[in-house]
Amino acid sequence: MVMKTFKTAFVLLCCAATFNGYSQQTDNIAVQKIVEQGNKNYNDSVYSSAEIFYKDALDENSRSAIARFNLGNSLFRQNKLEDAIESYRQLPKDPDANYNIGNSHLKQEDYEKAIESYKESLRKNPSDMEAKSNLAYAKKKLQQQQNQNKDNKDNQDKDNKDKQDQNKQDQQDKDQQDKEDQKDKDQQDKEDQKDKEDQKDKDKQDKEDKQDKDGQDKEDDKNQDPKNGQNPKQNNQPKMSKDEAEYILNSVEANEKKTQEKVQQLKVEKAKKNQPEKNW
Repeated sequence: MVMKTFKTAFVLLCCAATFNGYSQQTDNIAVQKIVEQGNKNYNDSVYSSAEIFYKDALDENSRSAIARFNLGNSLFRQNKLEDAIESYRQLPKDPDANYNIGNSHLKQEDYEKAIESYKESLRKNPSDMEAKSNLAYAKKKLQQQQNQNKDNKDNQDKDNKDKQDQNKQDQQDKDQQDKEDQKDKDQQDKEDQKDKEDQKDKDKQDKEDKQDKDGQDKEDDKNQDPKNGQNPKQNNQPKMSKDEAEYILNSVEANEKKTQEKVQQLKVEKAKKNQPEKNW
C-alpha cells in the first residue's frame, strides 16, 4: 500500500465556481491574477516563488480559500510541514485541507495525528477513496512503528540489563581484586614490620656487643702493667687470714735477718783479707 499524493486546488482567472464550500466570488480580479501567477510557478516546481505570490494574494484578501490552500501546498512541497499544517488549519471546513494535514503528519512519521486528520477528512467527505487508502496506510505504519518501538525498547531493556550485569560483574571483580591487593598489602606490611623489628633487635644487639667490647677494652687497659706489660695480681685472689699474714711477715723478717747476718759476715771476712800482713 502506497500513500496517495496530497490534493491541489487551482482556480482559473474569472472562475466563479464554488471551491469546497468557499465562494470564489470573494476573490477580485487582482487576487485571481496573483493566484494565477503563483499557480504558474507551482506547476514549474518553483515553489518558493509560488509561496510569495500566494502570500501576496492573501495580503489582498486574507479570506481567499484558494490562496490559503495553495499556500499550504507550496509550503508542503518545500518541506515546511509545520507552516503548511498551519495554513491548512485556516480552512476547517475543507475536507481536502484535513486530508493534506494528514499527509503532512504522515511525512513527519507522526502516524497517530495523520490517522486523526484522515478520519476528520472522511467525516466531511465519506466517499473520498484517497483518504480511506491513506488512513489504512497510516494505521499500518503506526502498527509497524509501535512494533519497532517495542522491539527497540526490548532491545534497550536487554542492553541495559546486560550492561547492568556487566557492571555488576566488573564491580565484583574489582572488589575481589581490591580484596586480594589489600591482603597482599597487609602481608607485605606484616613482613616489613617483622623486618623492622628484626633490624631493631640486631641494632640493639650490635650496640650491646659494642658496649661489652668497649668495656672489656677499658678493663684490659686498666689492668695492663705499664712497665713490663705483665698483668698485676688479680683482686680476685683469695684473702689470707691474720695468722697466715703474721706467719708470712715473721718469715720475711727472719729471712731478712739471716740475709743481714750473711752480709755482715761477708763484710768482716772482706775486711780481714784487706788488712796488710806484719813484717816481723
